[in-house]
Amino acid sequence: MNTYDVVSMANTRQRIAIRAGLVLLAAVALPVAAQYPVKPIRLMSPFPPGGGTDIVARQTGQGLGARLGQPVVIESQAGAGGLIATQAVARAVPDGYTILFGVPSTITIAENFTKNPEYNPARDLAPIATVASYFTLFLVHPKVPANTLGEFIALAKASPKKFFYGTSGNGHAFHMLTELVSRQAGIEMVAVPYKGNGPAQAGMLAGDVQVMVAASGAVRSQVQGGRMKALATLQSTRLDSFPEVPTLGEAGLANLNIVNWFAVFTPMKTPRDIQTRLEQELLALQKDPGFVAKVKDLDFGPVGLGSKEFAVLLEGERKRWRDIIQTAGIKAELE
Repeated sequence: MNTYDVVSMANTRQRIAIRAGLVLLAAVALPVAAQYPVKPIRLMSPFPPGGGTDIVARQTGQGLGARLGQPVVIESQAGAGGLIATQAVARAVPDGYTILFGVPSTITIAENFTKNPEYNPARDLAPIATVASYFTLFLVHPKVPANTLGEFIALAKASPKKFFYGTSGNGHAFHMLTELVSRQAGIEMVAVPYKGNGPAQAGMLAGDVQVMVAASGAVRSQVQGGRMKALATLQSTRLDSFPEVPTLGEAGLANLNIVNWFAVFTPMKTPRDIQTRLEQELLALQKDPGFVAKVKDLDFGPVGLGSKEFAVLLEGERKRWRDIIQTAGIKAELE
């Protein structure tokens, strides 16, 4: 082999090495979102199976997983009114593989009752997008001798603290809504906190509690089967699924006009391009006929607010809940 051949071979090897290096650099330089996700994603649900949160979380996980090409696994971590799962996500590695299926209770309400909060939702969690809204009903056990809200209020006024009402946990939105209705009506009931709406429903069916507020989609079969009685809807208009059930306004109280939502959050320091990818897919899911049909069939409403619009909504809700809780003098200890 002459000198020319040796030099030529060396140059060829150098070119190959340079090309290999460029390919590696190109792969590394790809946006994180272009590679994401490369493994299953954990969607943390703050309440146990059986309630509205779990129902919609599973539909969202299925739809989002199909769009991302990776499984989205629902992991329920119930307790402390939903704070356990929310704290877990706030502290999670911000890589997009641990995300939260959030509800108002832990995002805009809990801060009013937690003396030493272990997370700050405005600081530690990034709002990605809303995925659904839910409608609420004021319910009583079928053995309660009242078929209208007015009749129930009369019973409760005649016997203060006789009735027990189940909640999804202290400080949960359903706890707050029940208290708001009670204070408007001038009645006193005893709150019984459960670790989610599913267990609260079980308590209601067993007769351990006689009253509860719940998402219509989570209790539809119970009402239709006569195992619960719906006395009013807490929305400002009647529900298509319960056209015979009056609003609070029609029942003699003021409508609450509270916005109920389910939404996805990530740890705040999650790379922006991953947040954007999740937002795009979640908003696209709202236009998927199959997802929309499933959510509506479950008696929930699909609603897609992007991160910017959702952040504005959250800011307003925090102020509104703070004012409501302080004005009404509502107190709760989160366990």
